[in-house]
Amino acid sequence: MDKIKVFHTFVTVYRAFRISVFCIFLLLGRGFASSAQEAGVFNSPKGIGACLSTWSGGGNFCTLTAYADIYGVATSRCQYPGFRMNAMRQFTLRTLEANGMSMSFYAGTGLSAGYVRDHDKGRWVDLSSLVSDNPGVMLALSGDVGCHFDFGRSIGVDLSFTADAGVHIRRNEAEQAYRATSVSVFNNGLWQVFYPQFIIYFKLK
Repeated sequence: MDKIKVFHTFVTVYRAFRISVFCIFLLLGRGFASSAQEAGVFNSPKGIGACLSTWSGGGNFCTLTAYADIYGVATSRCQYPGFRMNAMRQFTLRTLEANGMSMSFYAGTGLSAGYVRDHDKGRWVDLSSLVSDNPGVMLALSGDVGCHFDFGRSIGVDLSFTADAGVHIRRNEAEQAYRATSVSVFNNGLWQVFYPQFIIYFKLK
């Protein structure tokens, strides 16, 4: 009985934690949107979504990205995509300018969170992982590198690559009857590091 009570308590805390994370990112998004200087459309093999950015002194800038995580949808592993958000602080390493246009190389760090699926059964090609549906909360420290193209008008483009080092928290698939919880390394955060992220930006200010 004590073990069952512990499981139920953990599940309750886990649900409250998941809702709290979502609310925190929602509040951050509202504040960020009011000061955003660019809004963009996020495109990647990871998913599709939107991005906001605001520039600060020294050519550095911050980004807030939210998108539908489509891992598992194409393989019919699941019917609905997951959801991911990340907030990044970008540091400009070098900027090249010519004819009113500029190209900035940058690297940054930040935080990511979401409700997604993960490749967690085996390595490389594993059929059991491809058909297993294991949605759960993802929390990670993120790092990226990229290049931002400013054409000197109202439109810009951005190409980047991101790595997420974190954990994936979900129901234990082997103990569904007991509503147990599993915690593992978020494999997709590292395996998808070479998935390109392409953003078309529109200037707001």
